[in-house]
Amino acid sequence: MFSLRPAARSVSQLSIASRVQVRSFSNALVRNKEAEPLDLTPPEVNKVSTEAFEAPQRLPPTHGITVCNLHMRGYLPQQLDFYCDFAQRAAYHLGMPCSGIVRLPTQTSHWTVIRSPFVHKKSQENFERKTHKRLLQIKDTHPDVVQRWLQYLTMNAPAGIGLRATTWEFESLKDKQ
Repeated sequence: MFSLRPAARSVSQLSIASRVQVRSFSNALVRNKEAEPLDLTPPEVNKVSTEAFEAPQRLPPTHGITVCNLHMRGYLPQQLDFYCDFAQRAAYHLGMPCSGIVRLPTQTSHWTVIRSPFVHKKSQENFERKTHKRLLQIKDTHPDVVQRWLQYLTMNAPAGIGLRATTWEFESLKDKQ
């Protein structure tokens, strides 16, 4: 079988060796009287950006032509609002004019189930499920950029959020003749 004694001895020997090193280092600091006092203030770290805590920035539409409607559905409104915020920030950084969050009506579904698998009809249980919906509208953007944005959003979509995108593309009539 295995024995734990050699491992325990090596750990205690290591702890003694580390104590000796710490003592010798602290003694060297005490001996050097000309050393400057230690500055214990934490170093200046990069200042925290407050951009993440502010409302997402938006670009104004140039012509007002709607290119994409993005419908989002989910059961958790906080998660849905967070993901809408994420989508708005991604649209801003891709240079796409995006509308604000449009809160669509919440769909509530109710159903009643018998609690017992057999005869007890008087004992029933009611259930309710609320589906929250949001809408984002993209305007005045090239279709390739919209497709790339939609790919990025579907790739980073959390579980429990459904996406449905309606896109429009505009072509000139002169090219068709």
